[in-house]
Amino acid sequence: MGICTLIVNPSSGGEKATGYLDLMRTRLSEMFEEVTVKKTEKQGDAEKFAQEAANHGHDAVFCMGGDGTVNETINGLAVAGKSVSFGFIPLGTVNDLARAIGIPLDPEQAISMLSEAALVVLDIGKVNDRYFVSNVAAGAIPEAVEGVSAEEKTKYGPLAYFIEGGKALAKQTMHRFRITVDGETFTQESPLILIALTNSIASFESFMPQAKVDDGKMRMVVFKEFNLLDSLKLLPQLIRGEIKNSDAVIYKSFKHATIAVEDGENLITNVDGDEGPAFPLEIEILPSFIKVYGPAAT
Repeated sequence: MGICTLIVNPSSGGEKATGYLDLMRTRLSEMFEEVTVKKTEKQGDAEKFAQEAANHGHDAVFCMGGDGTVNETINGLAVAGKSVSFGFIPLGTVNDLARAIGIPLDPEQAISMLSEAALVVLDIGKVNDRYFVSNVAAGAIPEAVEGVSAEEKTKYGPLAYFIEGGKALAKQTMHRFRITVDGETFTQESPLILIALTNSIASFESFMPQAKVDDGKMRMVVFKEFNLLDSLKLLPQLIRGEIKNSDAVIYKSFKHATIAVEDGENLITNVDGDEGPAFPLEIEILPSFIKVYGPAAT
């Protein structure tokens, strides 16, 4: 049956994670001979625990937490470079990867699903020396969401990010980017660039409907402007997943890209909901990189 490690972020889900621990441990004990539980205390712990488990020959690593905990766990497994299956129980504010795979957002339902789960092949991305499973953003919104407090996340959920992001976009701060996508280079002034691995961004599951978790591609959306009139026209298209090249956006499907800021500003990036690396960015897809426990096909 094998050995697994369970990584728990006690502060996730409004500090409810430990309340589901016994149920999760019981379920994993039905799937594996040995279950080791590790609780995170600080940033970087989940990555360290995942890497150690992989290097010690564990067959699977699970985590219970939000998008940041999922990201750290994936980074630990990627750095280890071993063939280890991955599973997670979503306990965050947004839970984009869970939405993309179809994992229930209710923790008890997600734990129950594991008894009949199937292993799903998942692409991951790499940005500079970090790995990601959902998205990368650069420009106005990443700067704004860094200021979203834990209390706001608890009170408003994903809406908290949109409130702060909307304030930032309303200021219309433009930056000049030099972008190379699969060998094609262009420059563009933009307040915001989004790169998506899956169909779900900031909890909008229809944002990128053509994106699949295993299609070997990423999608880039470069916003040319975001004034009020354009945003009123564009918002329904974004929500319906009807993004296409237009006067408002540049849309590209790609495997490798580099992005530099030509105006010399030190912009903040956001990777899977947390602060990402500094510019310039080198972004690539790692197709079919890992197997994840998800709902069995019906």
